[in-house]
Amino acid sequence: MQKVSRRQQLMLMLPGLVLLTTFFIGGCIKVVGDAPIAYAAETQGSIQAHAGAPECRGEQRKPSLESVVVVSSGEVICGDLTSFGGAVVIHGVVNGNVIAFAGNVVIDGAVNGTVTLYGGNFTSQNGAHINGDIHVCGGRWSREEDSQLYGSIIDCTKGVGLLLGNDEGVTFRFWSTLAWVVLGILLTTLLPEHVMLVRTTVRSKARRSFAIGLLSILLAPVVLAVLFALIIAIPLAIIVAVGLIAAWALGTVAIGWIVGDYILHRIVPHQNTRPMQVGVGLTVLALVGSLPHIGWFISLIAGLLGLGAVFLSRFGTRLYSQPRQPLPL
Repeated sequence: MQKVSRRQQLMLMLPGLVLLTTFFIGGCIKVVGDAPIAYAAETQGSIQAHAGAPECRGEQRKPSLESVVVVSSGEVICGDLTSFGGAVVIHGVVNGNVIAFAGNVVIDGAVNGTVTLYGGNFTSQNGAHINGDIHVCGGRWSREEDSQLYGSIIDCTKGVGLLLGNDEGVTFRFWSTLAWVVLGILLTTLLPEHVMLVRTTVRSKARRSFAIGLLSILLAPVVLAVLFALIIAIPLAIIVAVGLIAAWALGTVAIGWIVGDYILHRIVPHQNTRPMQVGVGLTVLALVGSLPHIGWFISLIAGLLGLGAVFLSRFGTRLYSQPRQPLPL
């Protein structure tokens, strides 16, 4: 039992170390490229492309997680294609939008809709017909001469960077968002019971969780200052700081899980799986947190709720109060 307890403690401290390392590396990463903010392409033929769209000859695809999505030659998909962490290859026809998170998109067929990439590269090969705009966020794009595009190629990373006056800040937020999603999926896979108990505590004791989280943040600087003042207690101060970061990370993942569950339950209930919930929820939290003026406040509220729930549940090792519904582990 003692070995298991030490292993659990090590896993709970891991998020703090991972976030520190990831944010340090993310701050040093810069997407290099000379792509313009918007590339205006041909506009003639847009109406013909819609009018000549072939009939559907393929099943509507469900959102894909960490797998390659291939639309074969001769296949016609009516509906949107969504991929999380996998590549998208289109040889046939897609009558809908294409959305890819952390994956590349290669097209030599036809797409009648908007193509959006977050953290991936876009390639339009010879023979491609795209009737819609292409949004590339955090990646690069390339287009061969014999491909046809009836729309614009928009580098949304640089566009938002110019809007906010800080392109590097947008790049950093992209990598931090990706780090949160990866960390959330890792925690809910390795320690699902711990995250579930924290999530249940947030739902049943939201006010108390917020109060404990706020009190912890107010007392943390004083405690750390005293420990650093005592030279002998410096290792203890480091452990306390890493523990706070780990608790904040665990609580934020639990909050993201709740948000993702709420969104997917109302939009695509048949795809309401745990990885999808965590990925969508943490992405929404990161995007909302990047909003000017109010983003930091929303992130602070979510972080304090999660932090307090982590302490109330003792890092997700006990059930603080009786849940209203059975825990869906």
